[in-house]
Amino acid sequence: MFHLITIEDKVRIPPNQFNNEIQTIEDEIEKKYSNKVVIDGGLFIALYDILGTGDAYVYSGDGGSHLLVRCRLVVFKPFVGEILEGFIKKSTRDYMQLSLGFFDDIQVLALDLPTQSFYHDEEKLWYWDWNDNQLFFEDRGRVRFKIDTVEWNDAVSQPAPRPKSATPVNQMDASTLQEHNKRIKEEEEYLKNQKSPMVLKVSMRESGLGMVSWWTQAEGGEAADDDEQPPEDENNNDDDDLNGSHDNNENENENEEELDEDLTEDE
Repeated sequence: MFHLITIEDKVRIPPNQFNNEIQTIEDEIEKKYSNKVVIDGGLFIALYDILGTGDAYVYSGDGGSHLLVRCRLVVFKPFVGEILEGFIKKSTRDYMQLSLGFFDDIQVLALDLPTQSFYHDEEKLWYWDWNDNQLFFEDRGRVRFKIDTVEWNDAVSQPAPRPKSATPVNQMDASTLQEHNKRIKEEEEYLKNQKSPMVLKVSMRESGLGMVSWWTQAEGGEAADDDEQPPEDENNNDDDDLNGSHDNNENENENEEELDEDLTEDE
């Protein structure tokens, strides 16, 4: 689930941090990759270590030094077929969105839910119809699932930055203000529909997957049934005692018959 990857990236060290180069590099790497996905690498979790740095360069008009840094990152990248546990974040008629707490782009489509799963229009939740029992996928409930595919979207790109207007908004004429608001709306719509760079497609069709509480209760019920069964050793001991008593009675009867025969011969 968690892996180490090696990357190379350029880092700028400001002049006032020349005496604190290593700490500055660590801070810049953490700031740049925090909550980001490295394509084909995974979701950034933490900086593991710094392997080395290249020569530092100072460019005209910039007092800071620029150097190439080689480091290792801890990333989250589950493998296909891996079993994970998370919780339900959102339910719709087409899919359920799951979350691990630190990663939310996990989807289980309706066809990948357990067989005989249906959407309840009033509850707005999915449920599994098992032996005429409605077992609901409860909101924020803990679920167990299997990774089917890991999809990468390396075509994701941010729109070109909007040029800052020299005229304040409250001083724009009608046409300029309209164009300004239109561009803001387009950018907001783009960000709203933008896809995640990494999406996990998962399934719950196999036994043991789905709501964790279903299988926990089932295991507890089986354990209770086992405890209610009487021990076999006690019954066997009782049978042995009865058999032993029967044998003793037969021996006593034989002894009495032999004694009667001896008395008859003496007479």
